[in-house]
Amino acid sequence: MAIAAAMRRIASVGTRVIEICAGPIRPWLIGLGFVWAAGIAVAFARDPSGVGGMIFFVSAAVLILIISFGPILLGARPRRIWALETLAGITLLLSLLGQSLMWRIGPLTYVDLTYFAAYILLLLWLLLLSRHVGGGGDRTSVLDSAGAAVGLSLALWSTALAPIADGSTLPSSVVYLVYPTVDVALLALATHLAMRLGRLHPAMMWLLASFLLQLTIDTAHSVVRIVSPDTNTAPIFAAFIFWLYGLAVAATDPSVVELSRQPSDTRHGHGSLRTAALLMLGVSPAILTVAVPVSGMNDRMVRTVLVALLLTLLMVRLWRTMAALSRAEADSHHRATHDELTGLLNRAALAGRLDQLLAANAVAGRATAVLFFDCDDFKYVNDTWGHQAGDTLLRDIAIRLPACLGPHDTLARQGGDEFVVLATVDGLPEAVMLADRVEAFFDEPLQILPGRVHAVTTSMGLVVTPPGAEGTTQEILGRADLAMYEAKAGGRARYVVFDQHLEQGSRTRSAVGDRLEEAVHDGVIGLELQPIMGGEGYTSVVGWEALARWNDPDLGAVPPDVFVPLAEQLGLIADLGEAVLRRACLDLARLHRLSGEDDLAIFVNVSPAQLWRTDFGAVVRDALSSAGLPGRCLRLELTETLLVDKGSAALGTLEELRALGVAICLDDFGTGYASLATLLRLPIDCVKLDKSLTARLGEDPAAPRQVRAVIDLIVSLGIDLVIAEGVETEEQEQLLHEVGCPMTQGWLYGRPSSFEAVLAARTAPVRPS
Repeated sequence: MAIAAAMRRIASVGTRVIEICAGPIRPWLIGLGFVWAAGIAVAFARDPSGVGGMIFFVSAAVLILIISFGPILLGARPRRIWALETLAGITLLLSLLGQSLMWRIGPLTYVDLTYFAAYILLLLWLLLLSRHVGGGGDRTSVLDSAGAAVGLSLALWSTALAPIADGSTLPSSVVYLVYPTVDVALLALATHLAMRLGRLHPAMMWLLASFLLQLTIDTAHSVVRIVSPDTNTAPIFAAFIFWLYGLAVAATDPSVVELSRQPSDTRHGHGSLRTAALLMLGVSPAILTVAVPVSGMNDRMVRTVLVALLLTLLMVRLWRTMAALSRAEADSHHRATHDELTGLLNRAALAGRLDQLLAANAVAGRATAVLFFDCDDFKYVNDTWGHQAGDTLLRDIAIRLPACLGPHDTLARQGGDEFVVLATVDGLPEAVMLADRVEAFFDEPLQILPGRVHAVTTSMGLVVTPPGAEGTTQEILGRADLAMYEAKAGGRARYVVFDQHLEQGSRTRSAVGDRLEEAVHDGVIGLELQPIMGGEGYTSVVGWEALARWNDPDLGAVPPDVFVPLAEQLGLIADLGEAVLRRACLDLARLHRLSGEDDLAIFVNVSPAQLWRTDFGAVVRDALSSAGLPGRCLRLELTETLLVDKGSAALGTLEELRALGVAICLDDFGTGYASLATLLRLPIDCVKLDKSLTARLGEDPAAPRQVRAVIDLIVSLGIDLVIAEGVETEEQEQLLHEVGCPMTQGWLYGRPSSFEAVLAARTAPVRPS
């Protein structure tokens, strides 16, 4: 009991000392300790047999005790691994304390034996620590460890045991060579451990520096002993105090406990470094044995067995490495060519597969069918049940749909909820049968969550390419994509076959796209003006809506419903909108000067891309300034959906525009989903009633009453500028006048006209006869 209590007391004191060494004063202690170690080294070099030697050995013993127990006292775990480091320190202490013992085995003295034992314990400690940090070992690490053990066994046999077994005498120079060889192994394993940790902790840096210093000292000591055995090596031996000091600093650093903690990311990319480290450990001792002469028959037999075993392990290790590389290459290729979610071919691999299929079918004289489809309202699934439900639905398609396809058909995921089927067919009828089977597949609800299914429809585009037909894979996929969107625009839940009509439309859009950017930037996009009527009986023109028009020299008149969507797809819509805005301001200013009326306004549509730009306010200001036009003459039309989706973000821009005198006009009122909320929340100066409200006038007896209610609501919110769009008959005009609509717009007052025609007609309304 007394001994146990004393041991606990010593451990408590030791822990307190270690904590002080690891505290805030640590940097000062390290500096003072370095000066102290330097003084001890000098004292030993001058008087190795006297007082200097005694001070050196006492100091070395203290440092070894710190090395042995410091990590354990700081809380380094697991104990079973760190116990090897403690045992190595104790063995090193026994070597130090037995300097005067003359006991030996062959050429190995007591100091050599205990020193080598400490080395072996350190090597085992580093091996187990690396294995623990890496999350356990596999067969490869077992092979590496076995190779290292055989290599060390071969070195130990040839340098110590073989001469004893055969009664020979081994030159002491060979023993000296063992020290730097094992130092290399220690340094290699320490480096491997550092790589597995993923970062250099301070304790790891001191450990690496100490092993490097030990290698340098042992190499210098061995060279001097072999070249000049009578030379005094005390100055070299004195440097060992710095090696022990470095290990002691590592053992007392708080980060020493991190050396046995697995990093958060266990995916290490340092397998090659581990292999290099352990091969060094296994091969280096084997190379050393080449310099050791064979002492007899027993030596020859043992060496032969150990070398054969080492070579076998190395060959197996090489075979496993090559097999692992092959698997990694195959896995990498699979990840590069297959979709992670569904396991189907991805977009990149789809193009290559289509290339191969087209080439094979061209030789076989068969056609290639490409079926491009997506899920209708897939966003609804994600928004209602979450993205996990959407992922489950896509996986269900990938798992079940191949059963409806032919054995040689290919199903790939293009991206999002878009899929592509590639098939070899004899012609269009067989391709249509394929589309019918896919369409029938979606008649059955699909899995979206455990225990929940959802009915899904699909829109499909079908392209059949005859054998040897021209067209790249991207062009063919583009045609199928275009046919799919045609199916979606036509009502969804159906398929459309790409034909000559779509081909012509595709070519037109392609030609338009090629010329559109040049047309926008060169300012050749023109305007037509549609009058907006006001006053008593709607007889006065109060302004015009500017409508973009494009008449290309080669393409002819390109409809807005063709080039405006293309501008959006090509990212040109903001530039197009700015060009229209500047042209409209210039035309209105010119009209003011020539007509003498400066109270006429121009209405210009604004796209989401324009309003979303941070410099849109500056663009409008510059357009007005360049034309010399006051802000009150400009009305910017924005859709209700745009204002609801981007309202909060665009609020600052809208207020900036209103400060210039520009009026904000809400277009197509009545078609959105938050009309009243939009009027209450955002700064609106003008409202245009959608033509769907106007069209009901004269057809629905309740329509006038409903339109009046809408107008009264708008006016009650302080918005006096109300315009009814789509007026085409005099009856509609009369009813709008009766319900009190301030302004109107529509074909009743004429089709959109060029600026020259408007200028010629002045402001007189043009009515069809």
